[in-house]
Amino acid sequence: MKYASIFTGSLLLALSAVRPMAVQPAPPRLTLDLQDYAALPITADDTDANTRAQLARVNYLRDEPGGRRFFVNDLNGPLYILDKQTKAFTKYLDFNGLAGQPGLFPKFTYARNFATGLTNVILDPDYARNGVFYTLHMEDPSTPGSAAPRSGVVPGLDLSGYTTTPAVPTPTVNGQVDRECVLVEWTDRNVANSTFEGTAREILRVQYPLAPHPLGEMTFNPAARRGDPDWRVMYLGAGDSQSGEQRDSRRLNPQRLDTLVGKILRIVPDLREHTATSRVSDNGRYRIPDDNPFATMDGARKEIWAYGLRNPHRLAWDVDPARPRTPVLLAFNIGLVTWETVVVIHKGANYGYPLREGTQSMSATNGMGPIPADDTIPIQVSDTVTRGTVTPTYPVIQYPHRPAGGGDAIANGFVYRGNGVPALENKLVFGDITTGRVWSADLAAVMAADDGDAATVAPIQEIDTGIRRLTEDSYRARGGKGQGLSGRGAVAGPGRVDLRFAADNDGELYILTKSDGMIRKVVGARTVTSTTAPVATPTDSLAAGKRAYETFCAACHGSVAQGAVKAGATISIIEEQRGKQPPDLTDGQWDHGSTDAEIIAVIKKGVPSTMMAGYDGAIPDADIRSIVDYLRTLAAKK
Repeated sequence: MKYASIFTGSLLLALSAVRPMAVQPAPPRLTLDLQDYAALPITADDTDANTRAQLARVNYLRDEPGGRRFFVNDLNGPLYILDKQTKAFTKYLDFNGLAGQPGLFPKFTYARNFATGLTNVILDPDYARNGVFYTLHMEDPSTPGSAAPRSGVVPGLDLSGYTTTPAVPTPTVNGQVDRECVLVEWTDRNVANSTFEGTAREILRVQYPLAPHPLGEMTFNPAARRGDPDWRVMYLGAGDSQSGEQRDSRRLNPQRLDTLVGKILRIVPDLREHTATSRVSDNGRYRIPDDNPFATMDGARKEIWAYGLRNPHRLAWDVDPARPRTPVLLAFNIGLVTWETVVVIHKGANYGYPLREGTQSMSATNGMGPIPADDTIPIQVSDTVTRGTVTPTYPVIQYPHRPAGGGDAIANGFVYRGNGVPALENKLVFGDITTGRVWSADLAAVMAADDGDAATVAPIQEIDTGIRRLTEDSYRARGGKGQGLSGRGAVAGPGRVDLRFAADNDGELYILTKSDGMIRKVVGARTVTSTTAPVATPTDSLAAGKRAYETFCAACHGSVAQGAVKAGATISIIEEQRGKQPPDLTDGQWDHGSTDAEIIAVIKKGVPSTMMAGYDGAIPDADIRSIVDYLRTLAAKK
């Protein structure tokens, strides 16, 4: 008790020893005006407290040629057509045929949170003429039965020629394969109505040892025209299946050229296109362009366009009207330890992960450090074969995993090319998934940062949207059953906004939020000047430790280090890894050593095979020391 009283008194003294600062005017900040556009049908699973409790897991909005309708997918299985005039949703296809559900695919899986389910839909560049579109969805190979879609579910769907493909293997351990990601081509014979009449063809199936970070993105070069080398050529964003944070042979999968995960892929889905300048894939379902960068390298997957990425879950092209024949492809890449990034995708480039993250190096224990003087990494063909070295390509934008100026996971964004919001002209607008924060960057600065210098990144400016409040209000108004938004994030804390951006054919922007299942349109922008509240600067180690703990640790370990279970804050991604929840740090039980030095080592280096990342370089050494001091006071109170 004497020990506790000494530290409690010190803590009270520390919290009172602050230096007040005067109120100062804040820099003017852009504020976006949002307008409710459409509310998706509710598909929530109310038995789950994590992301499945989100009212409708809207993931993409794709504009139809001619601008009459949107195609919208919900991760839970439905693919909708949204009429722009009536704002009515029509269920076009339903992918969820799991365990008696009425949809198409009996091995379909959507029940393990995050990006699991019907992940994507995109229309062929020639859709108005050929009725072709593509989807990506996830399946659980352990589910009994056939992976083929069930006949009779969609009356107009002819499955007489449908056959599945062998799954492209991904290096794993103990044979573990949790998911398969499936790319399907659909041909609708009548694009004028809202029902499907036509055929389907499986193009590609890829093994994923772990469910997160799937093969989830598809895009076509919007500047390509008939006869161009890139016409109807598909670029795919393939996440790494969480391999980069493992402590076994899977870790280097994003670097390995003999596997498809952690990559940007480039293929020709239609076997009839580019026959003179491409080769047929191993499974016979698509073609691979001859000018892909690794098309002639022994042992490499010929589909790879770029590599060394953790989760390039969104890709966006920008076509500058002044230079329409030189479009730029941006990838929005979710980080692990410290940085969320935007990168410019270049042919054959290596973006460094898991040896680099953002503009830092990353060790095998997730420790962050400076870029080495010899800034090269091996060109890793397989687990044992390398072919020379390469200098990594670094991001043009990054933001940290910190409440001050950061977030948990980058969403996506677009260079604004519309006419309705002039204040956004020539700006890249993007956001953070969990917190709902939104930023912009001047396009000129973004392109200037693509200079080969790791230290050059474009400055970003935060934009106010009020999206968290709007989402919370809508969630309650639409019948959300929780006290607040579902899920949580290390920076966001309780409640994920779960934000994504979309753009229509006119270049106007939309914000999609899964938690309330809403689509909102950006209809205006204004500049607002406010004043800053008084700021207090802690001057004592314990107060600094409390602040650092609340910033970096509380979201997982609880507000007073009581552990995730006692705090009622179980972390769903831990379930994906089959690991235990973040533990109680006040009960005297230390899994990795109880001395100050041992605890500091865990904070710095992380814990292999768990979601405890290393914070060396992300948290100053003095603050790490202060966190340990603060934890001792909490333990003493028990």
